[in-house]
Amino acid sequence: MIFNEQKKDKVPFASRDEYVTVIAFACVHMVVLAILMAYTSMLPALAVLISALALLIEVMVLGLIRRKRTGVAPRSDVHSIVNHALGGMLRNTAYPSFILDMYGCLLWYNDAARKILPEDENYIGFNIEVLLGDLALSDSEDERRTVRVDKTVYRTEVFSLDSQNELSLLMLSDITELSVMEQKYNDEQVAVAYIAIDNVEDVLQYVHEKYKNAVNEVDDCLKRWASDMNGVIKSYTNNKYIMLFSQKAMLACIEDRFSILDSIRDTRLGDGISITVSIGVSCSGETLAEREAMASEAIDLALQRGGDQAVYKSREGVEYYGGRTKSVYKRSNVRSRTFTNQLTALIARSDNVLIMGHRYGDFDSFGACVGIAKLAQMCGTKTNIAVDMRDKNLAPCIRLMQAEPSYSQVFVDNAEGLDLVTSDTLLIIVDVGTLGRAQFEDIAARVNSVAIIDHHRKMEKVEDRVKLSYIEPSASSACELVTEMLQNAATSQTLLKSEADLLLAGILLDTKQFTRNTGTRTFAAAQYLRGAGASPSDVYDLFKTDPKDLSKEARFHTSITMYRDCVAISSCEGETDASFRVIASKAADKMLTLKNVEAAFTLVRIGDQIHISGRSTGKINVQLILEKFHGGGHFDVAGAQVVADSTLSVIETLKAAIDDFFDA
Repeated sequence: MIFNEQKKDKVPFASRDEYVTVIAFACVHMVVLAILMAYTSMLPALAVLISALALLIEVMVLGLIRRKRTGVAPRSDVHSIVNHALGGMLRNTAYPSFILDMYGCLLWYNDAARKILPEDENYIGFNIEVLLGDLALSDSEDERRTVRVDKTVYRTEVFSLDSQNELSLLMLSDITELSVMEQKYNDEQVAVAYIAIDNVEDVLQYVHEKYKNAVNEVDDCLKRWASDMNGVIKSYTNNKYIMLFSQKAMLACIEDRFSILDSIRDTRLGDGISITVSIGVSCSGETLAEREAMASEAIDLALQRGGDQAVYKSREGVEYYGGRTKSVYKRSNVRSRTFTNQLTALIARSDNVLIMGHRYGDFDSFGACVGIAKLAQMCGTKTNIAVDMRDKNLAPCIRLMQAEPSYSQVFVDNAEGLDLVTSDTLLIIVDVGTLGRAQFEDIAARVNSVAIIDHHRKMEKVEDRVKLSYIEPSASSACELVTEMLQNAATSQTLLKSEADLLLAGILLDTKQFTRNTGTRTFAAAQYLRGAGASPSDVYDLFKTDPKDLSKEARFHTSITMYRDCVAISSCEGETDASFRVIASKAADKMLTLKNVEAAFTLVRIGDQIHISGRSTGKINVQLILEKFHGGGHFDVAGAQVVADSTLSVIETLKAAIDDFFDA
């Protein structure tokens, strides 16, 4: 142990109350002295001498009182307590014992305590925190803490010894062996992990020999990983595994951020396709069954966030590792058919249906709302869409649909939506995965039954009120998911042209006119909508912007700065309005066309919030970066809102999040 010699004596000369008392006495004496000199013939020198002597006597009296009642007791009092009050028990006990004053300074210690302290020195007057580390003496006798002296671990217990002198007794009990056993017990707790190969469908397109070799390589890699940790791994289907290993090994995996993900990603076949896996792991819960259940939730979360990542779930929260590649595209829509059947059954059992998108809606959220409204109307259930009727960005869409007789009374605002909520109302939220980000949060809070349809990476566990959840990060848009559901339920001739136009507009928006995040299912959905009468020329009219917006967008382009040589960051200062949310996202898209730019972020203050739009060419996961701001989205399209006083401070935090992504 190393002791700080400068902290040997920590006994204060006087307390704050005593200082105040002395100052008050001095002030009174000064007033009395002034009165004597003004109204009597006493010599000034004599008056000053008398006043000073009186003050000195008062200070001495205070000192005697303090000496009598404080914990800085005379050594004879301490030895009296040890020898008489405790009958020599403390002196002979094997437990290191210390008597402390009210300030934590050492007044006495026994032979057992002397053995754990360096020899040949008197530690009377030392502060106990200097000797034993940062030990806070608690007022509660029930509160126990541990301290380490060299290699020995002690549990501390504090008792009130003498209320008159405010003395405390600190006793140490050796729990080194117990501590070692406890650590060993914790290290050997069983952790449960589920592992799934993400892109089996992509692998299956190759001949059997290549598929078998690739899967065997992944299988061998996982088994070596389990063997290195003394774990047990078993395959229960062709592409899924369950693994049992120790908590100590799990913590080591967390420390190296599940490097097994990178090892498996190096497995390639065919056209350079990388095989990736998702991992869900947990070691929380009193029973193995509880840990297995939490691991199952974790693997579901990893898959719904796009795969190629590990999710560690505990009672304290969820931690994510990996997720540095784009979501694996799913060619099969079997899950879509299953969800459609479940949703239509739930709609049919409900009194009425309310449909909402996210706050600050766009064509994708609005088009998906219209598509789900069509599905609910086909079930014969009363249906309404809750939307911000004052949103200028959605005004053309609302006018287009209100012109249809079947939609003239469908759209409601927040107040009307609240009036429609009953005990059997079904709320369907599209293009957003959490109730707190829905268009009207107060409506979402009152509904007992909720269904979610979203294509963004899942960020947190859904509430118990969510009866159905369809989250598919590989889809291009929410409109693509809804269009597939309509395909499963009806032919394209049953859709109105305006419905098809808005669904196509949502797909065009999120795919940037079919240039990003597209797959065979995306074009199949577009073909279905084209068969329903969707007109690309009419849809493009919705994307036309006001000429004034060009000058607003230019404000972002004049303040672009480069960070890490490949990330463009721009902010817009000055007067803004709600339209800047869309303009900021367009500016971020435009910035991706700059040379050597792999990701772009735009920031703009609207009201008391700073809105961040993130875009990527596909090499940088902007969703992971903006999760630091509690935002979300896709691998290459994400956003967040932050309440902050300064845009510059948010930019610095953004740069730190970018650093974390690159350095991970």
